[in-house]
Amino acid sequence: MKNMLQLLGHIGEVLLVIALFATFYVFYFSMESAHIKEKYLVSMALFFILLDVGSEILRDIGFSSSVLSIAGSLGEFVGSILIFMILLMIKKGRVRIKLDFSRPVNSETELDITPGLFLLEIGKDEFICKLSKGRKSLIISRKREGYWRSLGCDAPVIWLSKVEGDNIIHPRRLEYLNHVIVQFMHEKGEKFVFLDGVEYLIIENGFGSVFKFLTSLKDYSLMNNTMIIVEVDEKTLKKEERAFLEREFRNVTL
Repeated sequence: MKNMLQLLGHIGEVLLVIALFATFYVFYFSMESAHIKEKYLVSMALFFILLDVGSEILRDIGFSSSVLSIAGSLGEFVGSILIFMILLMIKKGRVRIKLDFSRPVNSETELDITPGLFLLEIGKDEFICKLSKGRKSLIISRKREGYWRSLGCDAPVIWLSKVEGDNIIHPRRLEYLNHVIVQFMHEKGEKFVFLDGVEYLIIENGFGSVFKFLTSLKDYSLMNNTMIIVEVDEKTLKKEERAFLEREFRNVTL
């Protein structure tokens, strides 16, 4: 009878661990923001590691109970799984940017630019190529590099995509995309940045996150002699979203 109760107790512990992990797992996949998911995973991993260490310390100094045993098992098992998930996320989000922002510009400028972040309607890609000529430029686009080369653009191109490869950034990695653009803006002289695919970024991150991303870029552009043009298809935005953008950013005057 005693052995049966011990067996049932162990089975209960295992089921508790599985149920708790399943709860965290479902809650994790209910989150829309990749950045919040990363913070959640790291926080939970640290919690369960501390839970395991704390239960071990209490047992070492003389405390002994089934609660401490369960806490140790939970911390060790769930903490290990969460660390494994974090490692998979890091591997999946790995980015290889192989662009030389310091290379000299060989052509003459065709159009003057004004520092700041501006909005542009869709379908003006040839105009973007003219703005990029004769100055250090960077294009972040849903269109591949070959498309821009066919228009005569020789500016470095970063592709917004979920596939892995060189000079590709996942649309949910807004913080890293911001880092790359700001790093480019720290180059000497006047610079030009073009960004399209904003609707794609909004779908993946939410309008609020993308709006904060754009306002951050605007501030950096004003401090670093850089003009940023963001292509926006207003038909894909809600009325209040268009109002936010128009209140914060000016439209490009062609």
